Amino acid sequence: MAGKVHTMDFVLNAALNGNFKGTFSRAQQEFVLLGQEIQGLNRLQSDISSYQKQQKAVQNTEAKLRNLEKQYDLIQQEIRETNGPTASLEREQAKLEQRIRETAAAFERQNQKLSATEQRLKDAKVDTGNLSGESQRLAAQMQELARQQENAAKGAQSFGGSVQD
Repeated sequence: MAGKVHTMDFVLNAALNGNFKGTFSRAQQEFVLLGQEIQGLNRLQSDISSYQKQQKAVQNTEAKLRNLEKQYDLIQQEIRETNGPTASLEREQAKLEQRIRETAAAFERQNQKLSATEQRLKDAKVDTGNLSGESQRLAAQMQELARQQENAAKGAQSFGGSVQD
């Protein structure tokens, strides 16, 4: 009879330990997946922030370019009014032409970068027309995932503690 009890004990322990290992592995996988989702949402939040900064930089560069173009027009007008360029006006005109070229190139680079970020956001189904709302939505999702991750960790701890007791 003692042999049968030992055998039964062995079978139950094997079944329990096998189930524990599978359950624990699934909990670990779930924990990792939740972490990956949180990381993905963090990247989206970062892209939103980057997009907003890029938008502001594009607007500032565009305003600077328009201002330089107005200055150039004023120099052109001054050259016409003085019946031809002076050495001083020619230098100023050349400086402005260079600054306009550099600013236009910067504007183009910023627009390309902004477009690339906008495309990443659109691919992730983020509405770039409502970035503050999207940011709030992502923050809520991250909070929910963090809560789920915490619950999974607690569940794994309580499951592990009940087997050890």
